[in-house]
Amino acid sequence: MATDTTINKVEYPSYITDRQQQLLNQLFGTSESPGGLIDQSLNVPGKKVAGLQQPTLDAITMAQQGIGAYEPYLQGAGASQQSALATTAAGQQALANMQFDPNAIKQYMDPYQRDVTNEALKEIDRQAAMQQNQLAGKAAQAGAFGGSRFGLQQSETARNAQDLRSRRVFEDMSRNYQQAQAAMNAANQQRVQQASGFGQLGNIQSGIGQRFGQLGQQAQSGLQQDISMLTGVGGLMQQNQQQGYDTAYANELNRIQEPFNRLSFASNILAQTSPFGGTQTQTISPLAQNNPFATALGAAGQAYGLGSLIKQ
Repeated sequence: MATDTTINKVEYPSYITDRQQQLLNQLFGTSESPGGLIDQSLNVPGKKVAGLQQPTLDAITMAQQGIGAYEPYLQGAGASQQSALATTAAGQQALANMQFDPNAIKQYMDPYQRDVTNEALKEIDRQAAMQQNQLAGKAAQAGAFGGSRFGLQQSETARNAQDLRSRRVFEDMSRNYQQAQAAMNAANQQRVQQASGFGQLGNIQSGIGQRFGQLGQQAQSGLQQDISMLTGVGGLMQQNQQQGYDTAYANELNRIQEPFNRLSFASNILAQTSPFGGTQTQTISPLAQNNPFATALGAAGQAYGLGSLIKQ
């Protein structure tokens, strides 16, 4: 038994179907112009990474060259401290050479004092002899030579001469001793001054060593500050360059994506206008078989209806 066939078809206005066909042609191409956007190879750029900038490279070079830069200052400080110790030791030696032993005074006594004293004693003897001769001459003139008075005067002259000799010897020795003692005291005082001078010089040398150490620390600290500053500047430059790379990368991706974005936008527009289309329904029913004319007429109509569908 024959049955009816119902065909439902949604029809859109031609201004929509034409645009839909254009979108499909651009996306997939046509038989005359194969290869649409979907078939094109996209030259997607690779992401770039900003390298180290010149300030950062300079900072690295400075850091490498600055390793051990403090050593000359440290060596100078060590040498100054060693010199200070040697100078202090010299001052201690000067104090150690001070002399307080009474027997040590002999080396400061005048070696020519004995000769001077002997010459003075000879002069005393000569003067005493001259006085004795004068006394003898006077006694002879008076006729008292050899008398008791003459003998008393000779004894007094001899005693005076001996006293004079003793005083001269004592005075010369005392003077020489006092001179030697003063010389020894002066030598000791000079050693004290030398020790004090050596001590002050040692303190100065030690201070120079400490200054060398401080200069080494300051040089190292200044180098670290310069490195830190260059590193910061290099980091900002690298960050700025990286932002430029990222922006260029994003712009290139947007440029590549732009045709697809336009297709997507157009497709959305067409999708929003699609509900305004209509629906056409066609039912095909077979004619009765006991009527040949009707059968022929039905076949012709059916053929015409299928042809219309195919054209649509």
